[in-house]
Amino acid sequence: MTAKRQKLVGKMTGHRRGRHKIDGRNSLPAFLIALILALLTDGTPVLAAEARSWTPTTDIEDAAVALIKRQVGDDSGNTSVSAAKLDSRLRLADCSEPLEAFLRPGTRIKDRTTVGVRCTGERPWKVYVPVDLVVTKSVLTLRQPVSRGHILAASDLVAVERDVTRVRRGYFTDPKALIGQKARQSLIAGKIITPSMIEAATMIRRGQTVTLSVANERINIRMAGKALSDGALHQRIRVENANSGQVVEGIVRSREHVEVLVATADRNFRKHP
Repeated sequence: MTAKRQKLVGKMTGHRRGRHKIDGRNSLPAFLIALILALLTDGTPVLAAEARSWTPTTDIEDAAVALIKRQVGDDSGNTSVSAAKLDSRLRLADCSEPLEAFLRPGTRIKDRTTVGVRCTGERPWKVYVPVDLVVTKSVLTLRQPVSRGHILAASDLVAVERDVTRVRRGYFTDPKALIGQKARQSLIAGKIITPSMIEAATMIRRGQTVTLSVANERINIRMAGKALSDGALHQRIRVENANSGQVVEGIVRSREHVEVLVATADRNFRKHP
């Protein structure tokens, strides 16, 4: 500030060199002093901080959540998506274009996924938002503890609602996929059953006598047979017809029952009437 301006301010504010106490009768109100100083510096009065417009952090969070919902595409009501709360002090310019949410190349949707949100308007910016995903499904668990080698039955299983986004090793929803399977290890009650916990149990041994069955709209036949290999539940094995000696393929349905594949049976019946 020039000496002339300083002298003018001194006269208007009652300020004197070496005098620090301001007499209330001679001093001016503080807001008027601020106005005078502004006029003396650049000619532009500033009564308050420059007003600025910022993008609400909630808009950024909503854009990130909307992207994950579109990616998941679940309308069953079993999916919950929420964004981590951004610092409310975050100052990003108000965007002149709609906010654009995106994923980095190669990103896989997980229980927590980082989503980018950017502004491509006149004052561009970009920020990353962590988004949590919870998918609830009815999955199968154990009703009671079972020991290693136990063959699972329907009475061992119970369905519960669980967050499956954190079940890394898979799960089961259909009891038919587990009944007859063998526990590879001792398992505790309430634990979600994963594929690594079970293995196919041998239901039929090689050389064992079994009952063969063939059924369709034309025929319904049962006969004795001999298993030519070990077989687990729902596994395909070869069986020899005890009466004709013909070898057929069938599906293991129980410890003594093999259901002959209809196509194989038809072919063999046409060949051996």
